[in-house]
Amino acid sequence: MSGRSNVSDNGAESRQGGAAVSALEPVAAGGRRRLGTVISTAGSPSFFHTEFRLDAQRDTSPGNYVAIETARLDGRRRLVVARVNDVHEVNPHEDAMSSTLREVLPFGTRYAAEGSSTVIYRVANAEPLEEMVVADDDVVVDVRAIETLPRAGSVVFDAGPELTLRALGLEPDPAGGIHIGSAYGDASVPIVLNRDVIQLHMFIAGGIGMGKSYTRGVIAEELRAWGVPQVNIDINGEMIDATRELGGKNLVPGRDGFKIPLSALSSADVIDAVPSINPGTNMETLLGFAHETLLKEVQAGRREYFTVDDLVEQIDDCAYQLEMTTRRGANRQLDRRTVEPTKLRTQSLNRLSFLGQPFDWKASLVPGAVINIDCRGLLLSELRLITASVARDLQRLARNRQIPFTILSIDEFHLVAPANEGAVTTQVLREIARVGRHYKLGLILTTQSPADVDRSILKRLLTRFLHAIEPDQLDALRGVFSDASDELIRAMPKLPRGVCVVTGAFETIRHAAVVRVRHRRTTHGGGTPDIWADLSELGWTGKHSFVDHEG
Repeated sequence: MSGRSNVSDNGAESRQGGAAVSALEPVAAGGRRRLGTVISTAGSPSFFHTEFRLDAQRDTSPGNYVAIETARLDGRRRLVVARVNDVHEVNPHEDAMSSTLREVLPFGTRYAAEGSSTVIYRVANAEPLEEMVVADDDVVVDVRAIETLPRAGSVVFDAGPELTLRALGLEPDPAGGIHIGSAYGDASVPIVLNRDVIQLHMFIAGGIGMGKSYTRGVIAEELRAWGVPQVNIDINGEMIDATRELGGKNLVPGRDGFKIPLSALSSADVIDAVPSINPGTNMETLLGFAHETLLKEVQAGRREYFTVDDLVEQIDDCAYQLEMTTRRGANRQLDRRTVEPTKLRTQSLNRLSFLGQPFDWKASLVPGAVINIDCRGLLLSELRLITASVARDLQRLARNRQIPFTILSIDEFHLVAPANEGAVTTQVLREIARVGRHYKLGLILTTQSPADVDRSILKRLLTRFLHAIEPDQLDALRGVFSDASDELIRAMPKLPRGVCVVTGAFETIRHAAVVRVRHRRTTHGGGTPDIWADLSELGWTGKHSFVDHEG
């Protein structure tokens, strides 16, 4: 049987064995705009790669979504939705030799433009994502893995909002989920994640000034709208204004009634915070044992919390239990060479103004609560202590079902959870990332340096917002790109500000999407300061010449 096409009286092209498709019709069922036709090349069409020739005056760009007519089976149409990766032009009149000849020889050369020329055209390559089964009334009745090969000559259309959202597994209505923005290049396609993604943890990465903290603010607005309590560790003060506008609380450690108890820290945390306690020494053993003894009393309900002074006092009792004593006649006395230095060094914890009575998380974490902990100006060791304490407090309360589902958000989390087993916060964040969803505790972690973060935590953050980032950081993200194409990954360092690639597990977003983040309703506190405005206010306007300066 011949595969040649026949042209009917009305100009519609039909292929033997397939449904009639119009070579001239600019609009498909459902009002979708025709873009071109699938072409046959060395690797196209296939189940993994499809190329199509664009009609004259039709355009598409990387990240856009197209629909390809494939077949009609069981009385229903089949469409394959594909993501455009790249577009290139074919024009033999402008190859290197022809262009050079035209400049060297004094003969004017003119040729027909695309649409009139038989040799000039543009080709887009796309990656098939999902197959749709469509009823005659253009209603999608099923979304499935691709089973039908797009054939050369098949018509390609803009996918439009409905098909794009069904292929990506997104919500159709911004009121029904976490509204992030719109598809880059097609503002008519809203990007709305299912609200359940917050249980699977979120990761936001990007270079300086590329929009990661802005995106975090958008998510804060969405969580507030859904009533999800959120606690944010704010290292740079970027969420202070937004927190106030969302009706939340800004807390400064050591002030505003916000302190952390020693009982929220592990013995290793406390030992790290005390200066000159060397590992493997009797002082380390003694201090660790004293802290664990008081911690057991808190866990048993015999104490609500304990102070630095309580810990210092406990050291004497624990030294007797550990037999850190010397014999004086018939009596045993404390070995003061170990005990006294341990007590003196432990007392240095009083320098940390944020240690004290526990913060009342249970009373504060009500639906819609936004608690922003302003950590500007803290030493890195202090920041890690506070983060570890907050994380453990929330973990304990969540396990005991004493708080509703809560999000813990950490800005610049490479500082508090580096790829380092010894960091005080790494272990607790690993635990939350691994099983937090089971006891209703979620994470949002933001960084400009993914190469420096703990990999065990990173791979468990199942919804990812990836802004433009330096090429040397891309290798660290290899495990979180999901099905983003190589072309898209190579383009990431050049993404515009406010645009990100959203990827995730199948439960969060089926396929990578390029998103323009929506406009925030709250103040963005993370913008780069206008240094030139400061200089202008001080009387230095414009660029001065040396002559003007000398004059």
